[in-house]
Amino acid sequence: MTVFFTQKGNKIMVERIQLILKTLNLSPTRLADEIEVQRSSVSHILSGRNKPSLDFVMKILSKYPEINSDWLMFGKGKMIATSEPEKELFENNREKKEEKEKETVHLEVRSEDPVPYVNFSNKRIEKIVVFYSDNTFKEFLPG
Repeated sequence: MTVFFTQKGNKIMVERIQLILKTLNLSPTRLADEIEVQRSSVSHILSGRNKPSLDFVMKILSKYPEINSDWLMFGKGKMIATSEPEKELFENNREKKEEKEKETVHLEVRSEDPVPYVNFSNKRIEKIVVFYSDNTFKEFLPG
């Protein structure tokens, strides 16, 4: 099934996909491999030759759930989805700060270091996501 975009709409969708590549530090080849589509499909979409299908868009959203679907499809909102309004999120963080400080382990992680594995009895780190003020982020996975 094809997502029907006007010529201008398709160009804007391509720009959003390119921004995802830049933000996630992905090459078109790696994106294709990660969302399990042919590499030529990504190339043809980025060149404007083909329009992205609904399946293609859904694979991006499935692999990268932090991407806001409204932003990707319609340009509404921010690229990175949040589960709560930002104001509420900051208020909740402020209220829970003392609780979290008790559980917090301060680790220094340099980009060239492997992601540390910390075991809290039955808890383990699955991933660490660092969000930057320019709406980019970096995800670190253990191992």
